[in-house]
Amino acid sequence: MRPNDTSPEAQRVLNEVYRRMTPGQKWLRLGQVYREARLLHAAGVGLRKPSATPQDVVEDWMRLQFGLGLSAREGAMTVDPDSLRGLRAVTEVLTRLDVPYALGGSMAAAIYARGRQTNDADVTVEPFPGKEAQLIAALGPDYYVSPESVAQANRARTSFNIINTLTGFKVDVFVRPDSAFEQSAWGRRRAVPLPDRPGEPLVVLSPEDLLLFKLRWYRLGNESSELQWRDVKELLQIQAGQLDNTYLDHWAGLLGVADLLARARQESAV
Repeated sequence: MRPNDTSPEAQRVLNEVYRRMTPGQKWLRLGQVYREARLLHAAGVGLRKPSATPQDVVEDWMRLQFGLGLSAREGAMTVDPDSLRGLRAVTEVLTRLDVPYALGGSMAAAIYARGRQTNDADVTVEPFPGKEAQLIAALGPDYYVSPESVAQANRARTSFNIINTLTGFKVDVFVRPDSAFEQSAWGRRRAVPLPDRPGEPLVVLSPEDLLLFKLRWYRLGNESSELQWRDVKELLQIQAGQLDNTYLDHWAGLLGVADLLARARQESAV
C-alpha cells in the first residue's frame, strides 16, 4: 500500500478548488509554479557557488532542466513577487507562533538539486499543543484546515493539511516523530536565504537528511515512485563531493535503506 499524505476530506477540498478554477487561472498558476521552481533553483546555486552571477544561474538551470550547455541568453532571472507566497504565508505564521519548522519534500529538493513543478510543500514542525486554534485563526478564512486533524496530529505526531482555497496551494504539515533519526535531522536544519527576500530565509532539511527521508518514503511506497527516485539520484549527482557520506551510510543502515542508497549511487555514477 502506498503512503498518502492527503486525507480524503483534504483531497475533496483540493478537487473543489481546482474545479472552480477557470482555464485561465490554471494557466497563470502553472506559470507561477514555474517561477517558484526557478527561484528555489537560484537559491541552491547560491549555496553551491556563492560567487555565481545571474548568468551562471540561468546556465545552470538550462543544463539541469534541458541538458543544454549553452551560454545564457535571457539575462537575470525575473523574480515574481508572488513566488512562494503560499509557503511563506504558512511559515510566517509558524514563526510568529514560535513553532519551529523545516521544509522538506520536492521544494527542498529544488533547492539542493533539480527543481520540478509542484503545487504543494512538505513542512515538519515541532509539536505545538495548545496553539491549534491560534494557528487556524492566524491563517484566516482563505485557508482550509481541519481543527480535528490538527489536534490529532499533535497528539499522535502525524500530519495534517493546509490548503489555500483561492490558489489550491497545499502544505502537508508533519508533526515531528520522536525518533533518533528525526531528532538528528532536526538538529541539522539550515536557514537558506532566497534571492527575492534574503533577509527572510527558509529553514530547510539538510541535503543528507532529505535524501534519507526520500529513500525511506520510496521504500514505504513499494519503490514505485519515479519522481522520488529521480530526486534521490539528482541529489546524489548535484551534491556530489559535498555530502557527508559517513552520515548517510550510518543512517541508511539503521533505516533499512542501505541497499537503496547503494543502488542510487551506482545508477548516479557517484
